[in-house]
Amino acid sequence: MVNRDRHEIVIEILEKAKLGKVKTEIMRDVGLSYSQSKQYLGALLEKGLLEIDENRLIKTSKKGLEFLEKCGECILFKWNRQKRIA
Repeated sequence: MVNRDRHEIVIEILEKAKLGKVKTEIMRDVGLSYSQSKQYLGALLEKGLLEIDENRLIKTSKKGLEFLEKCGECILFKWNRQKRIA
């Protein structure tokens, strides 16, 4: 597995949670341990980037979707990802 920085992990969590998933699905899909998922999901819920819906699924909030959109526009973020692929 490739080393990822926390920004990449956050973006991956937000991407995977767009349609709504339970915590264990997000842990598995993103490749996080229990303690890592507790830390990241807690912080993202606290910041309002994730929300828990009426079915107890974790979903990317409107604020989280806006964050993903802005990250997609960021030149430095794109450059950093291309550098790792090459």
